[in-house]
Amino acid sequence: MYYEKCIGFIVYVSVYITQSFCDFFIIKNVGIEARGFYFAPTIALELGAKFVPLRKPKKLPGEVISEEYSLEYGKDRIEMHVGATEPNDRAIIVDDLIATGGTLCAAVKLLERAGAEVVECACVIELPELKGREKLGKTPVFVLVTAN
Repeated sequence: MYYEKCIGFIVYVSVYITQSFCDFFIIKNVGIEARGFYFAPTIALELGAKFVPLRKPKKLPGEVISEEYSLEYGKDRIEMHVGATEPNDRAIIVDDLIATGGTLCAAVKLLERAGAEVVECACVIELPELKGREKLGKTPVFVLVTAN
């Protein structure tokens, strides 16, 4: 019963987000490990886009490109397969939460370095007091819930 409710929630959120991007001609839907993986594949299927995983270091086989970012307690990096995006691919980046914006900012930089056009970031929850949206500059952010 609990599993069915979780799946229902994931599908509901994914379909809701998908409706916001139907007219954006998205080619790649990028999900950030780990909880971005809950939503991004379903959104990719609905949009007819390819799913691209961004993962923590040394989790992807083969050749990767990476981007380092700062955390409150140190540094981390995200990785993507070389060739996962092509120049001028229109992409959205999906994650569960935007807090400080460090992970999303690194994801945007990584995709832009690979030549993709990041159309927007989509998150389920935003913690606005941490000002993560400001770190993303001109990149638009779609959020379902703002936690105060």
